[in-house]
This record gives sequence, C-alpha cells and structure tokens, in this order.
Amino acid sequence: MQHGVHGDRIIFAHPTKYPSHIEYAKRMNVKQMTVDSEIELYKIKYIFPEAKVVIRIRCDSKNMPVFVPLGQKFGSEPDDETVRLIQLTKDLGLNLHGFSFHVGSPCEELEAYARGIALCKQLITVSKAIGCDKVQLIDIGGGFPGESGMDVDKFVSIINDAIQDLDPSIRIISEPGRYYVTSSFTLASYLHSKKITSKDGVMMRMYYMNCGVYHSFIEELLGLRARVPQLLFEPISEEKFLSNIWGPTADSYDLIIKNVMLPELQIGDWLIWKEMGAYTLSVSCAFNGYPIPIVIPIIRKSQWDDFKAQIDSM
Repeated sequence: MQHGVHGDRIIFAHPTKYPSHIEYAKRMNVKQMTVDSEIELYKIKYIFPEAKVVIRIRCDSKNMPVFVPLGQKFGSEPDDETVRLIQLTKDLGLNLHGFSFHVGSPCEELEAYARGIALCKQLITVSKAIGCDKVQLIDIGGGFPGESGMDVDKFVSIINDAIQDLDPSIRIISEPGRYYVTSSFTLASYLHSKKITSKDGVMMRMYYMNCGVYHSFIEELLGLRARVPQLLFEPISEEKFLSNIWGPTADSYDLIIKNVMLPELQIGDWLIWKEMGAYTLSVSCAFNGYPIPIVIPIIRKSQWDDFKAQIDSM
C-alpha cells in the first residue's frame, strides 16, 4: 500500500489470520480475504463483517511432485466441507466473494489448474443454489515455474480453455511470484576456506563459501533442490573430485551440496548460482552474524536506453 495500491486491489490471501491483522486490513479497507474453516468465518464475522470472503479449497497437484505442497496445511476439501462453509457464510450474513486454490509450488502438472477451475465452477453453482449469488472472483494461486526456458504458454492455454465458458463478470487472478522472480537474480559467492579429508580411503574436497542455507539456500536445507554452481573462471584442469560445499556458519546443517563431482577449486574462487530469485533473500537471516547477500541491480545498456525512452515519452 506504500506504493499507492488501493485496498480494493489487494487480497489478504492467508486462510488463518491474526485477529490484529484482520483489524488492520479493516482500517486499510482490504476487504478481500481467504478462509478455509468455520472458525475463521466466525472470526471475520466478529471483527470485519463487511469483508469479502474468498473460500480456499484444496486442489493439489496429483500426477507430478511439487517442492512445496500446500494442501496439507491450507484449503477446505471441495466436497461437503466447502458446502458447509458456503452455507455458514450465508447464515452469518457475510459476503461470499469468490473461491481460490493453490496447486503447490512449483507445479508442472498443467491439468491441476484446469481441475481447480472446474471445482470452483461447481462451487459457484452450489453457491447460487444456496443463495450466495454474488461470487465475483476465482484466484487460481501460483506455482508457475520461473526457470529460464520454461514455456508459460502451455499453462496459459490450459487455463484459458478452462475459463472459456465462465461467466465473464467473474474475475480471474493469480499469484505468479515464483514465475516473475526466479530467473531475475543470480548469486555470486566465493570460497573462503578449503580442506581435504579422507575416510575409508575416499578423498573428499570440503569447500566453505560466504553464503549458506540461512542466506539463500533454504530449499537445499529442506531437501527441495540440489543446485550445482557454475565457475566464474575456467578451472586449471578438467579432472573432477568428490566434493561438498558448505555455508559459512557453525551449523553442520549448513550444507549446500553433498557428494558432487567438481573440478579442483581454490580459496578465492567465485561460484555463480543462477535462478536464485525465489525463496532466497525473502527468507534469509544473519544467523551466526553472517550478513545476508548484497543486491546489486544490473541492466543491459540497450534495455536501460529503452526504459528511459519510455519514461521520457510519458
């Protein structure tokens, strides 16, 4: 809101909210908010009865795994459970504004989005039968992969087909955070220490760098990713050795890569990690006193010239 966005363009898309946060949303005129339980509906009725209720349903990716499945924590089952929420919304005199779902992140199962939209359509029909005939929104969530080279058009095609016969008065919104930011950040880290160990006749290169799981590699800590860096400079030799790369802290869980084959690296070498925009800096902390990475904006001169030309023409 500090950037001038009005409250009616914001959705409080968290199904379990602090009462104080609902009070703040009321003061800021942020009326759209999600729920997935009867208790949350009673909470909203008591604090902010003018709110526009968006019921979040569960719609997980089924046929392809996702790094972060959200259905185990959020979302009402799209059956009798959600029907009860619709009925309670009406009984409490609240405004049923729409439905939402999140298939997990990142999600590569295209049909998951179509399945979620189909469920929302069915629930809109049920809502009208109950007497909630002012549904105006479907939030299809996020989970769109953001890696370079990913073809977002295949997602667009599936989603467009799924909403083709939808009432045009119903708005469709999404939450494509990962899609926008993943490829926009590249991390450069350097090696500050090194040692070579031997156990049962197996030699291991142990490298320690200035950025770890508390700074930009939370997905490695959770076992969701196993990124391998690029070297800033060509290695002296193409020969590769069994290696571990550790973060800087005193925590033995601060392990970035385990048992990977890498060329011989030296103290002072720089490692380049691409696709580092999603869930990195946003969840970082200065654990053990090690600072989070500094962000240095970079833009090609041709892009900057185009950008300036557009600004100057306004």
